[in-house]
Amino acid sequence: MSTDHSPPPPASPAQAWRIDPDRLRAALTGAARGWSLEVVDETGSTNADLTLASRSAPWTEAGKLRLAYRQTAGRGRQGRPWQGQAGLTFSVALPLPLAPAQLSGLSLAVGLALAEALAACDARLGAAVGLKWPNDLQIDGRKLAGILIESVPAGPQRVWAVIGIGLNLVRDAQMEAALGRGLAGVTEFLPDCDPTALLAAVLNRLAAMREAFLAQGFAPMAARWSARDAYRDQPVRLLHDGRVQAEGLARGVDGDGHLLLETPAGLERIASGEVSLRPADDATGAGAGV
Repeated sequence: MSTDHSPPPPASPAQAWRIDPDRLRAALTGAARGWSLEVVDETGSTNADLTLASRSAPWTEAGKLRLAYRQTAGRGRQGRPWQGQAGLTFSVALPLPLAPAQLSGLSLAVGLALAEALAACDARLGAAVGLKWPNDLQIDGRKLAGILIESVPAGPQRVWAVIGIGLNLVRDAQMEAALGRGLAGVTEFLPDCDPTALLAAVLNRLAAMREAFLAQGFAPMAARWSARDAYRDQPVRLLHDGRVQAEGLARGVDGDGHLLLETPAGLERIASGEVSLRPADDATGAGAGV
């Protein structure tokens, strides 16, 4: 593992934790054991770092992790700025021997893997976590984690999927005030959360998800995702640039990761694109990012 050995910045209540590199490496299993791991105190954006590195990286079957305790130029869906200093903020570059058209449903597969990793750490936490289409995790409607995926072509039938994840460990009052929305934190269920063990569980689950996705895509995971759908059978709105594009009842997702929306005109399949899902009585919201 590569680490930044410069003195750490002063720890705020939201940053009074560190990753133990040796324990992290020892806790990895299966394909994750071969991943390269890098932890730094500060960077602009872990996604930008890995996206740049992937453009010239030799092809390999091993994933890459880059975690930063602080990101100064993080970003979320639709280009929203985000710093996210109250939790695990990291990116993973997954080598996928697939064409870009075969990546449908990948963001949902990542969200499911993250939710199942949390469940493996603590059953109560796992039961509380819901998935919000297409790329968020929630607890009681409050955002727990966000996912951002960017792809880097690496030749015919080869692509690096750079997956950014921001997972709140604690509730950040300052961020809640800035967003005007409630946030959730892992420590609500795990007061003595071990970030190293939590990160290892996530990486192990992501590595296993990669193998399953390469074998059969998202389709076999769709039922498990739908079972964790935070808005299943609830009225929702789909927004684009703040304007309502569609309304209906959320009915889970299909094998391609499309949202199934029951409308007066029938069942519609919605691709993620740049739309945002909200409860029918809430047309506001801001996203997180990495």
